Parts: sequence; C-alpha cells; structure tokens
Amino acid sequence: MRRGAVAAACLVAAATGAASLSSCAGDTKDQAKGAGTVPIQRGDMLVVGLDRSAPKTYGNAAVVPAADPRATRRLTALKCKRVAYAAGTGICLAERLPAKAVPAFKAQFFDARQHVTGSVDIAGDPSRARVSPGGRYAAATTFVGGDSYAPEGKFSTRTVIFDPKGARILADIEDFDVFRDGRRIHDRDFNYWGVTFDGDSGRFYATLATGTHHYLVKGDLATRRATVVRDGVECPSLSPDGSRIAFKARVGKPWQWRFHILDLKTGKVTALPEERSVDDQIEWLDEQRLVYDRDEVVMQVAADGKSPPQEFLPSANSPALVR
Repeated sequence: MRRGAVAAACLVAAATGAASLSSCAGDTKDQAKGAGTVPIQRGDMLVVGLDRSAPKTYGNAAVVPAADPRATRRLTALKCKRVAYAAGTGICLAERLPAKAVPAFKAQFFDARQHVTGSVDIAGDPSRARVSPGGRYAAATTFVGGDSYAPEGKFSTRTVIFDPKGARILADIEDFDVFRDGRRIHDRDFNYWGVTFDGDSGRFYATLATGTHHYLVKGDLATRRATVVRDGVECPSLSPDGSRIAFKARVGKPWQWRFHILDLKTGKVTALPEERSVDDQIEWLDEQRLVYDRDEVVMQVAADGKSPPQEFLPSANSPALVR
C-alpha cells in the first residue's frame, strides 16, 4: 500500500475507533522523516519535538503512544513553543510569521487531524499551555516584554483563558476579583501563571504571585472570582481524579524549585525526589505517575515520592497526555 493510502487508512481507523496507532506502525518510519496529518487518540502523548539532528522538524508537535514512548514519533506539521490537547481540541503556542526583529506569537487551535481551526495573537513569549479535559476551554501563560523568572519579582506574565471553538479570549485572569480569608485583595504587582482546569466547568487553579508570595488560587470563569487556597504553590497541575495538585515550590537559600504533591482534602504535602531545580508545569500521566520537562528531556516520576525519576522521552518538552 502506498504511504498516502496508509495514512488515509489510519485516519479512518482513528475516526471510527477500529484501530490504534500501533496498527499503523508500518508507516511510522516514513512519517518521522517529514511532517503531516497524524491521528491523535486517547492514550497518546503530544509533545514538542526537539531533535537537534533534524533541524527542519525541530519544534514540530509530535505524537507518541504513552504506553510506548520510545516508538517512532509521528510528526505533525504544527510548529509550537508549547502544545496541549484534549477531547479533539488542541492549542499550539506558535511564532507568527514572517518573523520580525521582535518575535510575535499566536495561539493556534486545532482539531484531531491538526487542521488549524482558528488563532488569536498573544502578547509575550509562550510559557504554559493547557486545555480543559472536555476541550471547552484553553489557557496560555506568556512572559510579557521578554522577562524571565529571575531575578525574583522582576518579571511580568499574562494568563488568558480562551474559547478554542470560537478562537477568542474569554478572560484575562488579572481582571478577576481575588479573595483571601474572605477579604478582597489587590496589588499592582499581581502576576498569574500555570492554569490547570477542574473539568469543563470553567473552574480552575493557578498561581498568583505578589510580593514574596506564590499563592495557589482557585478561580471561576463564570463569576470572575478567585480564592486563595494556600501559599508556596507554583504551576499547579490537578490530578485526573481531582483530589491532588502537583506543583513546584521554592525551597532553600538560595532557593531552588522542587516538585511536590498536595492532597487537597488533608493538606498533606509529599515531596518528589527530583534533585535538580526544574522550571516546568508537571503533567499527570495517570494517578500514580507524572511527567515533566528537564532540560529538553521528558522525565517520569512516581506520585508516591518513593523512587527516583527516570527518563521517559528524550529531545522533547511540553508533554500533554491525551485523555
């Protein structure tokens, strides 16, 4: 069968549920040489490929089966700085072309066949991206003005929530009313980042930084309100069952980031055994395992904190599990 026919057969199989990606394995090596339309289905992982030996496809979003991450990557035609996907809806934070002296970026929304369904220009350099489990909402965090996390308190972020179907911004979180211990708080130095959605309800968690604090806040798109949950939480990631939040926290002097897990019911915090300072929004692989980017290598770690992290996928970042 010719490659085009195989690809078409794979797409039909993915759409009908008649076959999995593994049934199309005969095409994976050819697909890895270029970029095209790739079926995405539950149990896959979407990543940004960072293979420096293949400069033409460096930065392309790629699909791998999460159960076999070392299988040949299936490259899409989407070039992204960050990518996320759920329930047939994806977001790709990409550079706007033609490139100018100062790079400009956009949020592209795409479907299961990587057809771009719409886009929104965004301010700043992409940092985080998420899609709600049912695909109703998407979120992006960007660094504004080329700032970075260092030095502490000397950066600016913008975090917005999108309607990906309509390709429009629904809210800038900085416009929300924020409450701590029942009282509204506000300061000109407020910065938000790292949205993680609580289902498709419009509720979410994020980080609010102000002064020396890094608050975990719970927000509600419908009411445009957010409530402080606790301090010392950055880049939260809600577990699939909604009971725990994985996050990074600043520890030590001079501080370094370390990953932890918060039990939302009991308040218990479990430290994960990553020994390096890692700047990423960790992702749940399932209820027992998590993945994150460490220097362009996706690492895996157990949620119980009892075993050291292991390499999951080389030359990649922005891991997003398709649920």
